[in-house]
Amino acid sequence: MFEPNNVGWLSRKIGRNVHAQVTYAPPVKCPFAPVNLSVGAQKTSVRADSSASRGAADEMAAMRAKILVANFVKIEIGDRFEFDGQTYRIETKHTRRSVAGVIDHFECDMELLP
Repeated sequence: MFEPNNVGWLSRKIGRNVHAQVTYAPPVKCPFAPVNLSVGAQKTSVRADSSASRGAADEMAAMRAKILVANFVKIEIGDRFEFDGQTYRIETKHTRRSVAGVIDHFECDMELLP
């Protein structure tokens, strides 16, 4: 049986405005358990031709995270999730079942929003 150990804020995607930007509903509390919240930067070459000086810069990569969400939460792909000062977008949602075959929780992959 899944028991969440943290609380985040979930904003449901409700549509788009006249500028085609995504609009969200007001945030609601969402019980969850973090699996992986990796944050960091990757080294990348400064120029495409990789000069002799071997210059490098830090580039923010698409940071991914994985959480488990309680089965009574209505969560969908495209929703916004906030936790610990970071804002993520739900990218995938997988239903996980218990041994008895009933829905136990949802496993969601997220991408860090800028």
